[in-house]
Amino acid sequence: MAQGSFSAATTAATASGLNTLIMAMRKLREAIVASARHDAFAKNVYIFIIRTTIVLRHPESYHPAILHLFRRLHLASPLGHEEAKEFLAYWLLDLACRQQDLAGALRIRNFYRYRTEKVDTILSALIHGNWVILRSAKRGADVYETSLLQWADERMANHATQCIGKSYLSLPKEYVERCTGLRWGELKEQKKLPWTLDGETIVIRQMKKR
Repeated sequence: MAQGSFSAATTAATASGLNTLIMAMRKLREAIVASARHDAFAKNVYIFIIRTTIVLRHPESYHPAILHLFRRLHLASPLGHEEAKEFLAYWLLDLACRQQDLAGALRIRNFYRYRTEKVDTILSALIHGNWVILRSAKRGADVYETSLLQWADERMANHATQCIGKSYLSLPKEYVERCTGLRWGELKEQKKLPWTLDGETIVIRQMKKR
């Protein structure tokens, strides 16, 4: 079998396996809802599903699971303090990053009186479009938080690109890549920029000759 054909077959098999896993978790979640279980077993199943499908970037699974966890299971079988903080963080990050509902994220944060420096910093960075602080905050995020933060990557990269384009004539390539989260080739291709590369410097605009 040719290398390309093998890679394609492997990718297809992986996708099929993930789809099977997601479908199995959906059926399990629906069975728990149908049976009206609110015990520790149901809570632990939902915790597993949320964590797994956040990593798989499947919001159709983790979003309704988070809502059920807090609106039903947590009321009957309360989460521990650390667990509640963990899954509230996921809820807030999904609202702010994927759904772009910053008002909703702040409303949920205030309702549950949830405050942590990490999430507060991320929300503030998103509100103010501060990509520098957001990228710094991402370095301290765990695997689940990182997966959720990726939903905001393109939006923040666009914002960073626009700000750089309006403010500078040239910048070091390494700095632009760090700000946008994209390598120079990716940035040039994806954003269709007229910028050029001169050694290790990105030329953003040419000085107009008088």
